[in-house]
Amino acid sequence: MIAFNCKPLSANPSVEPLVFEWDALTGAVTGPSAAQVKEAAADGGVPLHPAPAWHTFSAEPLKSRADLAAIVGHLHQLPGELAGGYPAVDEEPGFVEVLDAEGRVVATGEVDF
Repeated sequence: MIAFNCKPLSANPSVEPLVFEWDALTGAVTGPSAAQVKEAAADGGVPLHPAPAWHTFSAEPLKSRADLAAIVGHLHQLPGELAGGYPAVDEEPGFVEVLDAEGRVVATGEVDF
């Protein structure tokens, strides 16, 4: 088990530190913030920095260092044990596809931010 005490990235008082223990082999998460980590893992994915990047979780997010790093790094400082696992963001411009009701691509375009 690895113990974490992750400080918030935000000064917002509603974002509290994440304090939990994690076993990478079993995916067990325990401790005061375990429920919050498990709830985030159940969402299927989480925003990455820089926005609007997104990380979709693997089939077992609590056994994945990258998934756990994405969960923690969304609103909290990453500890050294997870920092190397934070998912890389594709820096190339993205493209969007507009689909019709049958799922056929009817238009494409570059994402403009």
